[in-house]
Formats: sequence, C-alpha cells, structure tokens
Amino acid sequence: MDSLAVVESDPATFAAAIETAALHDGTAPADREMFVRIDDDCVETPASGAGAQRASYCTIDGDRFDRLAVTGGTVDAMFDIAAVLSWLEWVDGDRLTARFEGQAGIASRLTLSSNGDEVGVACVDDPAVLDSVETYLPDRFDDTTFLDEAGTPLPTTVETTAGELSRLVDAVDLAAAPEAYPLAVREGGLAVNVEGDSATVSASLDTDVAGPDVTNRYGEGFAAVVRGIDGDVTLQTGPGEPVAFVQKGPTHTLRFVVSHE
Repeated sequence: MDSLAVVESDPATFAAAIETAALHDGTAPADREMFVRIDDDCVETPASGAGAQRASYCTIDGDRFDRLAVTGGTVDAMFDIAAVLSWLEWVDGDRLTARFEGQAGIASRLTLSSNGDEVGVACVDDPAVLDSVETYLPDRFDDTTFLDEAGTPLPTTVETTAGELSRLVDAVDLAAAPEAYPLAVREGGLAVNVEGDSATVSASLDTDVAGPDVTNRYGEGFAAVVRGIDGDVTLQTGPGEPVAFVQKGPTHTLRFVVSHE
C-alpha cells in the first residue's frame, strides 16, 4: 500500500478533531463510522457513515495540526470512530503520526505511530460501500450559509447557544413527549411548547432571530447534535425545511443538517 496522506500532531489534537466532527459527547459517538476527505489544506467530512442519524459537513483546517501532507491528490477514508479513538488513547507518546495508506486515493488502513508504538486500523475500502456514500452536502452550503435545493439561502436564522437548545431537548425528554423536537420561531423568538405524557411546558429561549416564523419538528438527530456541541451556534431553516446547525471556530467549521419530520 502507498502512503496517501500524513497528519502529524499530538494524539489529543487528532482525537479532538474526530470527536468534534463526530459529535462525541464523552460516552459514544452519534455515528459508528466517519467518512473523511483529505487534501493539502484541510480534512473534511462531506458525508456521514452508514446509518447516520443526521448529515454532517465539517471542515478541519490543516493549521490545526503540526503537519498535513497529501501525496497525489485528494484522499477518501472511512473508519470506525470508536476503534480509532480507543487506539489513540492506547498509544503511549506525546507526538503522533497518522498515515492514511491505500491506493488510487482510497485509504485501506490508518496507521497510528507514537513513541515506537504502531497500530494499523482497517478502513472501509469496499467500492460498493464507498460509492453508496452521498457527498451532496457541500453543494448545499455557501461557506456557512445553508441553501435550499434551488440554491437560495434558507430564510430563518436563530443565533443562540447549545445550552439554550439543551433546555428544549430536555423539556421534550422530561415531559415524556413523543419522539420529536419542535422548533417554533414566533414573533422574533424561539419558543418551547411541549405537550408530553407527564407535563406541559411553555417557555421562551434566549435567542436572536431573523426571518419568517417557522414551526417544524425534528427527530432524534436534532437531540444528537445539541448534545454533541457547545458554545454559540447558528440555526438556519425555513417552513417545512431541514435545519442546519453551524459553528465556526478558529480552525474548524461545523455544519450538521437534520431533516424535517
């Protein structure tokens, strides 16, 4: 196998990049597998793995690592998230070299080397599986702006925090409401209106809203995103549309999309 791409950093930085894009909350990743695309200046996740609860398109800048180098063009890799995170904890050293190895731009193995330790983790390289991965999501964004299928920015934006959105998710769970999370934008605010088997909840969240009113409902993928992020976040949606969660940091841009029920 050829060396297709090399990432050098400390193990914690490499693990944090995976955890950030995978919505890892300290217990288990929201998805089983991660599909990454690597070029000379960034690592991106243009699609989620098989069985993903929501779609993700996250970009990790090359500046986040000590070194990012690609040989011969863009590299695609799909690997088991939990396995790679476990091996990153196992390797004993403060410097890590991660080599994506394979042929024709498809990684068959991810080799993790640190302080004399070396672990080779198998990547999914079955053409049938890789060909079934949908990588349309980058076309639905203009940098951090979420577009509808016609290429028009969705009209409603909500500037808030993960903490405020957690109140909405918790209200649905505590009230034993049906498995759907309501996103209700009314009169310039984000409202919590939940009717469950054990309680009825009415409240408003601390938000900055622009655009028309929206009353949409989303499934468990909504809660998975909220539980996996922290800090400020921008939601973008419209009546009867998916919702995009967008966070932009110094060396990363996170974009998660959950379909409307």
